[in-house]
Amino acid sequence: MTVVWFRQDLRVKDQPLLQRAASLSQPVLGLYLLPDHWLQADADGMDRLGSAKSAFLLESLDDLQARLAQLGVALQCLRADPVTLFGHWHASQPLQVVTAVAQAPEEAAMIAALRQTGIRVVEEETQTLLAAEALPWEGSFPATFSRFRRKVETRDGVPVTSPDGPAPSLRAAQPLPPPAFAEPARKRLALRCRHWQRNSRDYFSLSGGEQAGLQWLEHYLFETRSVDHYKQTRNQLIGEHYSSRLSAYLAWGNVSVRRVWQRILDYEAVEGANPGSEWLRVELLWREFYHWSLREHGARVFHYAGLNDEGPGQPEPASLLAREYWQRWCQAETGLPFIDANLRELMATGYASNRGRQNLASFWVNDMGLDWRRGARWFQHYLVDDDVASNWGNWAYIAGVGHDARGGRRFSPTRQCQQYDPRGEHLHYWLPALRPLSARQCLSLHFTFGQADPLPDYPAAMLPLPAADRKLA
Repeated sequence: MTVVWFRQDLRVKDQPLLQRAASLSQPVLGLYLLPDHWLQADADGMDRLGSAKSAFLLESLDDLQARLAQLGVALQCLRADPVTLFGHWHASQPLQVVTAVAQAPEEAAMIAALRQTGIRVVEEETQTLLAAEALPWEGSFPATFSRFRRKVETRDGVPVTSPDGPAPSLRAAQPLPPPAFAEPARKRLALRCRHWQRNSRDYFSLSGGEQAGLQWLEHYLFETRSVDHYKQTRNQLIGEHYSSRLSAYLAWGNVSVRRVWQRILDYEAVEGANPGSEWLRVELLWREFYHWSLREHGARVFHYAGLNDEGPGQPEPASLLAREYWQRWCQAETGLPFIDANLRELMATGYASNRGRQNLASFWVNDMGLDWRRGARWFQHYLVDDDVASNWGNWAYIAGVGHDARGGRRFSPTRQCQQYDPRGEHLHYWLPALRPLSARQCLSLHFTFGQADPLPDYPAAMLPLPAADRKLA
């Protein structure tokens, strides 16, 4: 039998795994394994599955099960070590595994260990625009995004293969009996998100799953034509259509990046290309850049020095002050309204705007002075759209240890708030205690370090900002 092992590709349409499984002419069983290490807390008490993230994954699995059922194929969802589980099943019934190409080093090690047991593993590309056998560069990976973009944007366009057609006909295999050591994955996910509720006013809280993702893609492009203003609005902090809201569907593979790319081209063929549609494709290329960078550089992406071979090997030991910063960050009580509003949005919904994420990362690295990898792990826990390559690549960039490794990428929270939330709409939405204050009065709270708490329900700033920031308030 053939076991299709789904990971970050929870869909049926444009699904190379199903196409390959059909070509192997064996009965097919679908499988999703909740990685055990996602549930294990690190030294800071963080794991990889926050409540909103768990809810989105659970919805994606429910949708995948329903769509596979239409093809007559069962989906089993378990929490178990892949090597142990497949080895157990293989001992009683020979099987082969079809799964996605490894992205992170931990995935590559897992697949290699599985092959060492004698089980045949077939890998297919499910997460990228470009095909590994047709990468448009020779030798070393392009050092910067600009060089990468010049390589892939040829005269004939980006060499993206067309999405696969309808799902193939498959012969269904009977579900395999779960061994005693395997736990139902849905049960664990449901426990993690049992207290979380989606708020329809939280603009990014869309439902998970392929059906929801495909519907949203058509809504965004063709029904509302919101892509037309994407370049102008992508840095906003609040509002329903300021961003494409496709990131979670891409991160979990509910919708393939090839399909998104093709639908943008379809839109441009009908309505004409515009700065918004063109910039959305540029953002997809940024995603592509980080995915191939992770494959090129492997474990270095997760090192403190990142891709900077001359950087420090280890961070300084955490001080008492650093521990206080950490505690107030986790409570979204830094005393800087612009930072706290973005923290509260992220913790409540699993999302933050692009502008919000950049400012949080900059504040963490440049003002709090903490290990950037800890910040990346904190994002990884909460983000519904957590994409390992993009999340770690962007944090390394802000920290000055990624591509184009220059330090000093500090964003002034005061200037950024003035520019992107001038009326305080985002601040007031996420910080109810500040609603009696004007946007300018909220900004003045950035400079209350060393003072008494300015409001009964809001603390003074936990650290001083540079003097240059004060001139902006």
